[in-house]
Amino acid sequence: MNIQQLRYVVATAERGSMTAAAAALFVAQPALSRAVRQLERELDLPLFARDGRGVILTPAGQTFVHRARAVLHSIDRLGTTVAADQGSAPLVIAASPTLQAALAIPIIAGLREHGARLHARLLGAGSSAEVAELVAAGRADLGLCDSAVPADLPQVVIGRAEVRLYSPAGLDLPERVTFADLASVPLVLPTAGSDRRATLDAFFEGCGIAPEVAVETDERHAWLAAVSSGVASCLWHSLDPRRAPLPGVVSRGFDPPMHRTLLAVHRPDDERAASRLLLDVLRQVGELVA
Repeated sequence: MNIQQLRYVVATAERGSMTAAAAALFVAQPALSRAVRQLERELDLPLFARDGRGVILTPAGQTFVHRARAVLHSIDRLGTTVAADQGSAPLVIAASPTLQAALAIPIIAGLREHGARLHARLLGAGSSAEVAELVAAGRADLGLCDSAVPADLPQVVIGRAEVRLYSPAGLDLPERVTFADLASVPLVLPTAGSDRRATLDAFFEGCGIAPEVAVETDERHAWLAAVSSGVASCLWHSLDPRRAPLPGVVSRGFDPPMHRTLLAVHRPDDERAASRLLLDVLRQVGELVA
């Protein structure tokens, strides 16, 4: 789900047809319709029903649009605040390299596209625990995590990401793989002794499999490089499961699906307006997804 889709849905609800909404937003009607239908599939929720030549909101759609308007209002407030604070220090966001690319950058890009030109500085961390430490120490204004954190910090659930298997093209695997299938493919994993490797080792043990380790590295950008080079497969978060991250890479979901909850952590005494408003946006988006 992205901010553009929220605007499309709200405009369609206000104007009673996708054609009228597209004209008001100066976009092609087929593009708007595709974006709305894609969102309905992603949510597994019908937002609109046909009514003659137009559309009307379903009961679920009415709730969604009410919350979507709140998100868009908060984004407008954030944009006004950021514009008034030109020259202030950047908002420091701590996140792992994976979440910097998969979550932080899309958030910043989406906000900028819709008028909230947030000046952010991304601070790298190796784990959710390290993210929490950076926030608690005041080195970051907020942090993005993909697992529970031990620190006594307020947390905001902002959504979830599907864990998928990314593999070189040509492997003889079903469209949706089982955990047992992981035993048959070489994998790239974090280095032994790291927190993330310990988490994965516990997962493999619980599944009763002994994975074949082809590459060990904590440099997450090297994971997909290993996959695209045909060396190994990897487990990777996906916020857009329809899209493979690189040419020659095949993305497969698990059966049953596997997800990681995404969290934002912050200090309770943070008085910075931009930080508070960004958290409001993230909180509202999390409620919308839920």
